Amino acid sequence: MKSRRITIKDVALEAGVSVATASEALNGKGRVAAATRQNVIDTADRLGYSANRLAKNLNAGRTGSLALTVSPMAAHSSAPGMPPEWDVEYYFRVLSGASAQAFQRGFLLSMMPSGEPSRGLLAATDGLIVVDPSQDDPIIGAALQSGLPCVTIGRNGDDLSWVDNDFATGTTSALAHLSELRDARPALFLSETSSSYVRDELSAYLDWCSTVGVEPVIIRSPGPRVDEAEPVIQKALAAGDRKFDAVVTTLDTLAHATERSAHMLGLSIPQELQILSLSDSRYLDYGLQMPITALDLAPVRLGEIAVDLLLESIEGKSERRRELVPATLTVRDSSLAS
Repeated sequence: MKSRRITIKDVALEAGVSVATASEALNGKGRVAAATRQNVIDTADRLGYSANRLAKNLNAGRTGSLALTVSPMAAHSSAPGMPPEWDVEYYFRVLSGASAQAFQRGFLLSMMPSGEPSRGLLAATDGLIVVDPSQDDPIIGAALQSGLPCVTIGRNGDDLSWVDNDFATGTTSALAHLSELRDARPALFLSETSSSYVRDELSAYLDWCSTVGVEPVIIRSPGPRVDEAEPVIQKALAAGDRKFDAVVTTLDTLAHATERSAHMLGLSIPQELQILSLSDSRYLDYGLQMPITALDLAPVRLGEIAVDLLLESIEGKSERRRELVPATLTVRDSSLAS
């Protein structure tokens, strides 16, 4: 026989109190005697009672769900219909941290596809996290227009709370690492410049080049996927007048494409070409012939903090907040050979 779900009425009956008293005892509200409150709690545990989150959220005028999406500009791809965010492990790890934290806080979190904002989807959630927001981001604009609480992972220009890495410091430290044993002439390989993190990395790269007297080289892929990036970086590496001996990439997928292309061209890593990614993933450590030095951006922690910021916004507990999470450099075989 199918077992019946235990309700608050069952707890109240077993504990010998009213439903109202049982509810107040379990929610820590009302003037319930300590002994009575403990009796109700013990009874609920013994019966295996768990509060109906949906009912509680409905009573509070909420759906009990949160949504996370990647800005359509950051997720741009040259292949129509392809969701490029699924090709970047960073987004999976952000989603993992955010979903676990949301569940701990009594909410369910779903991944909303990148693209044109849907009023129906926005209306079905209590709050939205946008990853890598762009300037004049259409999804943020739609959320603000509908009055939906919204925070971002990455800086935004809409006066919203955000959490981000210190990309300027991380990029400068990574470039300095490449030059520890010999003067490096790195190129920066990117796929877009609409996201705040890419703009920070680009600005730090140009400042570093100016400081050390190196001519900057910018290489741009039409999209973030390995198959989009490979033809571009392979052409740049094979050029007879190549002016760089290192490649710094904004994404792990671009680093993946660089390592594959270098091996196809017979370039020795890191003796002839150093490679460094400003975003780490397990593919850079285990999925290539040469493990790639990379910045660990702590994406799981970013997701956790974003959920906390969003719930503060939903509950109206604080003003706008901004938090920076440090990035740490993981040195692997793709850099620093004398």
